[in-house]
Amino acid sequence: MRNPKKNKRLTSILGVLLLAAGALGGIAVPAHAAPPTVVSLTFDDGNDNQLAAEQVLKAHGLVGTFFITTSWIGSPGYLTQANLQTIAGDGNEIGGHTVTHPDLTTLTPSAASAEICNGKSTLESWGFQVSDFAYPFAAENAAVQAEVKNCGFASGRGLGDIRSPASCADCPFAETLPPENPLVTKAPDEVDSTWTLQNLEDLVTNAESTGGWLELTFHHIAVGTDPTLTISPTLFDTFVTWLAARTANRTTSVKTVAQALG
Repeated sequence: MRNPKKNKRLTSILGVLLLAAGALGGIAVPAHAAPPTVVSLTFDDGNDNQLAAEQVLKAHGLVGTFFITTSWIGSPGYLTQANLQTIAGDGNEIGGHTVTHPDLTTLTPSAASAEICNGKSTLESWGFQVSDFAYPFAAENAAVQAEVKNCGFASGRGLGDIRSPASCADCPFAETLPPENPLVTKAPDEVDSTWTLQNLEDLVTNAESTGGWLELTFHHIAVGTDPTLTISPTLFDTFVTWLAARTANRTTSVKTVAQALG
């Protein structure tokens, strides 16, 4: 009968000798690779100050996803169809965000379907390929999810299920890829005026510690507009500059929602 302890000792000694021989002979010992991290920069509603923000992304070679409320396009304070063409032409994704931005859980199934499907078909009639959706107010339930799927969307973005600066301390740092439920993808709270550069950077570095997908949600990139859901252009530019440099490590990348979902 073999002595298992003796065999274990011999195996350990052999392993040490092999590592030493590898080091002396220039043989690389593979390290454990960090899991990749994907960051998606998303913009809700179609506010007109998002065009300048998109140009900041372009200057740094980055792209984002713009979730559009179609009835607002062309109105004062909102993007125009021509703006959307420019944004899409720069490689960004145009996504659905309903026709009038209602709380879909308060509507009848037919009304919810009309909001979701008509928003998508309008964007498609303007020439955009539309595959991803964001729930207004992050309001959804099983019935609304079913309508999003029936309208032909591949995903629907939620909010508040990833650890955020002021909430969800027990939540994970990032969504999984692929998501467990693509019809309600997990994301941090929407970015607002209380967020600092450190908050934004921490969300990225925390996600890098585990790997996965981080969707950040912006509304206004401006000064003096809707202060609750606004960050300054200076803060946005500084963060994007930092994020672009961060992607040089090749473990973190910036992708649209469609790209992230493959």
